[in-house]
Amino acid sequence: MFHYSKVISVIIFIFMALCSTPNTYAFSLAPSSATSLPGYVRIFYYQEGKNARKSFTENLGSVDVLAPQTYSLNASGELNGSVNSDIFKLAQKNNIKVMPLVTNNGFGQASIKAILNDSVKQDRAIAMLVLEAKKQGYWGWQVDFEQMDLSYRDAFSSFIKKLGASMKDEGLVLSVAVIAQISENPSDYPKNLWQRIIGVYDYAALSSSTDFISVMSYDDPESTGPVARYSWMEKVIAHSLKYIPKEKLSLGIPLYYWKWDTARGKIVGIGGNTTLQETLKKYKVTKGYSEKEQAPFMKYKIAKKSYTIWYENAKSITKKLELITKNDLYGFSAWALGLETAETHSAFQDGVLQTASAVSSLSLR
Repeated sequence: MFHYSKVISVIIFIFMALCSTPNTYAFSLAPSSATSLPGYVRIFYYQEGKNARKSFTENLGSVDVLAPQTYSLNASGELNGSVNSDIFKLAQKNNIKVMPLVTNNGFGQASIKAILNDSVKQDRAIAMLVLEAKKQGYWGWQVDFEQMDLSYRDAFSSFIKKLGASMKDEGLVLSVAVIAQISENPSDYPKNLWQRIIGVYDYAALSSSTDFISVMSYDDPESTGPVARYSWMEKVIAHSLKYIPKEKLSLGIPLYYWKWDTARGKIVGIGGNTTLQETLKKYKVTKGYSEKEQAPFMKYKIAKKSYTIWYENAKSITKKLELITKNDLYGFSAWALGLETAETHSAFQDGVLQTASAVSSLSLR
């Protein structure tokens, strides 16, 4: 089985590699390119690369907020990075908000611990984030700090509170990406992972200091199939709503696939649409769909070895969007443009029935 002990390597691999495959507060977040207004905010992560650029250019109507993963803070609290100017201009032209991600450098522990242990470095980091956002015309920032242990829970929450106050003063929007939780019981997580990487995220404290929280509800630790089982996502939502107001909860949606060695029950590949299409062309594939977990799959053989790929299509995406409307959530945060199958955008761009609460949730203040 795939357990949480593998989450970090999977997250780092996906967040640092997949999308790079070659080949203020008063803002109303109504999409400009879509023909109808969905009752939730559509956030897409972005890493520079041919596939990501092509996807963004061809599917502007799917995107309300573009979140490029391009910035990081080093151990001195200094900010490094930039957003591709052509992509930024294209977003501006189409009234798409740009909210870059800022990470601890390489998701390393050294940089974030150095910052959280030093108020001077925190002040430097906050000042640089505010200055860069104002200078470049960003909507705000999403903080994506990972690899922190439980001992930094209060320090991280305190830093986000300080950052949120400074950004609010400047009319900027702040969000935080958090690893998905199903409870606050450490025994529900194997191999001490609550203490090592998961428990550091105090959902209640973080949501009180930010405009919304993106829950990374993918890389399902107990799944032997989909990247995010439907039943697991329901558990994640139920737990998150105990601490995060529904109007501040952005549900993570995976756009990539997991490839399993069927006999061994092990993940042997992670990828996006490009390699998915190559597989369809190269091998004799049998397709299927799990109604239980609301996810498609394909099976095939190579030299008598059996493989199964679990991915996302329009039907599975629609089911995830139904979870958002059913729970009246803020919206979704999808990882990442360039990985998705083309058909998923028919779901992302379809309008849903609007309610007063849904429409009002598009305004952050």
